[in-house]
Amino acid sequence: MIAIIRGFSWRDGLFSVKSFAAAVLALYIAFQLDLSQPSWSITTVYVVSQPLAGMVLAKSLYRVLGTVIGAVASLVLVALFSNAPELFCLALALWIGAGTAVSIYLRDAPQAYVGMLSGYSAAIIGLPAALAPETAFDFAVARCLEIILGIACATLVHHLVFPQRAGAALVDALSSTLPTMARWAGDRLSADSVEAEIQTDRRRMIAAVVGLEQLRVFANLDTPAVRAMDSLVRLFEAKLLSLLSHLVSVHDRILLLRQRDPQRIERLRPLLQMTKAHIAAWTGPATPDDSWREAGDGTRIQAEIDAAQPSRQELESTPNAFLVRNILLRLQDIIDIWRHTVWIRTHMGLGVLPPEREAAPSFQPYREPALALTGGVVAALTIVLASLFWIYSAWPNGATAVTFAGIMCAIMGARDNPAAGALMFFRMTAVAAVISAAYLFVLLPRLDTFAALVVALAPLYLVCGLLLTVPQAVPMVIPLIFVAGGLIGISNQMTYDFEAFANNALGYLVGIGFGAVSLALFRPFGREVAATRMIRGLLRDLARVATTATPETRTAYESRTFDRINALLAQLDPETPRYGQSVQGGFAALRVGLNILILRRELPHVPPDVARSIEGALAGLSGAFRASLSGRASASVAPLLESARNRALSAEGDLLIVADALYGIQTTIEQHGGFFFGDRRLSSRPVSEAATA
Repeated sequence: MIAIIRGFSWRDGLFSVKSFAAAVLALYIAFQLDLSQPSWSITTVYVVSQPLAGMVLAKSLYRVLGTVIGAVASLVLVALFSNAPELFCLALALWIGAGTAVSIYLRDAPQAYVGMLSGYSAAIIGLPAALAPETAFDFAVARCLEIILGIACATLVHHLVFPQRAGAALVDALSSTLPTMARWAGDRLSADSVEAEIQTDRRRMIAAVVGLEQLRVFANLDTPAVRAMDSLVRLFEAKLLSLLSHLVSVHDRILLLRQRDPQRIERLRPLLQMTKAHIAAWTGPATPDDSWREAGDGTRIQAEIDAAQPSRQELESTPNAFLVRNILLRLQDIIDIWRHTVWIRTHMGLGVLPPEREAAPSFQPYREPALALTGGVVAALTIVLASLFWIYSAWPNGATAVTFAGIMCAIMGARDNPAAGALMFFRMTAVAAVISAAYLFVLLPRLDTFAALVVALAPLYLVCGLLLTVPQAVPMVIPLIFVAGGLIGISNQMTYDFEAFANNALGYLVGIGFGAVSLALFRPFGREVAATRMIRGLLRDLARVATTATPETRTAYESRTFDRINALLAQLDPETPRYGQSVQGGFAALRVGLNILILRRELPHVPPDVARSIEGALAGLSGAFRASLSGRASASVAPLLESARNRALSAEGDLLIVADALYGIQTTIEQHGGFFFGDRRLSSRPVSEAATA
């Protein structure tokens, strides 16, 4: 706790003050409009408040949309089934399940809030409205106004009062990316690098590059200058992803060559050092002219690398010649990508678009339809069970329990261990109930002015706002804000009925407990299961791209795969043996996929007999990956890959790029056979010990 307090900055304090000011503004307006439950406005302010203005706006827009959709859905359900409680609860369960499935499928995209809010807003509005159908419309309008009022006040304050813009954060991130990447590249290109020394940097580097895309989305909302450069930022991100994939590839090959032929590594060392020094020297040219000088320097190094390439005769006769060729090709690619990245960064720094540039790519995060469907079914089943308990127990506060059971499933559905999150919510609900009782029966009855109310609320909400800036504290603070706001129930006509308060608090606890138990029973998934799911997703992607006739773009595949690897890194404990193998295998899957895309791209341009051989190898690869996913052993694909490579080498024309891709696939799956095939792997020759990727 002391470390957390010492870590607070003045910006964190400012964020807390701004959030409380927005909450006070929303509360004041709600009082003036005589809304029935102004406390919803306060809670909404804190739910949507984020450190960056663009994040607030993104969250706000989609929460408004989700709330309105949920309100309309609740009115439709009330109109159709208000006289049939069982059918109403079933329809509500299906609606909440659908919303939860959408939010899980979209994951961390801002649009996910639409699914989440449309689901549990229907419960918040629909259940009370179903008990009094004649006032359903007025009730739905009041709830929407209270929630939208909170969203509007939070957005207004965070955008106008000392705003922390996502655009400024993006500019800072872009400025620091190249120097950080240069240091990381230096480690990767060192023939003497030790994997244990660069694991932390690798994790941070991947998270930073993947995080740029989300930051770009938010920056487009709050910074017009960044929005004008959007295509260039996307192009810059694409170059960084390519650079990452090439660096992990060449590092893996360096380690493998050092294992197989240490003398060759020594002969390559000068070229590795030249590439490393070149990247380190060119991390931030100020003008395009500086970039041109960097380009000239890089071209000279590329010429020396090209001169060191093994001859075609060596490739056919020398065991490790292809490995050397692969390293040298990747070095040339790295210099070329670095040149383009520096060129783009220079123009972004000047705020101008270059006269000639590539088309801006589209990024593709990974999606998990099966997990989304499972989460939706669990949410619907939870609502059905909670509703049956309410109906057959005839408990007056059963509707509150059903509402919060639905909220639990909607909020926790996308988590890899939702039961643990729901249990934390339950514990903090108990804490919030105690705090609420102190406010409701000790502090508030003594107050008779709005100013006194603000002073009384300040300690609770200022502390909560400060803790919202600490990621580790957010799971504890959100339930405190959510539940305390509901139980205190600030309004123009306050009532201080302990029995009503106790029943209401019990409804919260029962509903949240119902959700926690349901999630624990029906979705008992933890980090290990989540990591396995990420790995299976990588293998499914490989099986798909190997058999898809029309290859997707490199950027789409890279962005989706890096997104999965980033999620895999977050799930695994770096201290466990599985961490190294899984992360190495994730990068290996990336390289295999990129080589498959090369083969798919080149297929129309190779002789028919070579094309048939490549198609056979790709079909064998796809079958092997699918067999691994189903837990079956498969025949070795090494003979198919070797046969296709030999045909490419003996065919007329320059098919070295095809041969190189086939060799890259073969050596990679041999290095990381445990990742791809587990104990079921088969190979035509002994599998070497997995090198670090």
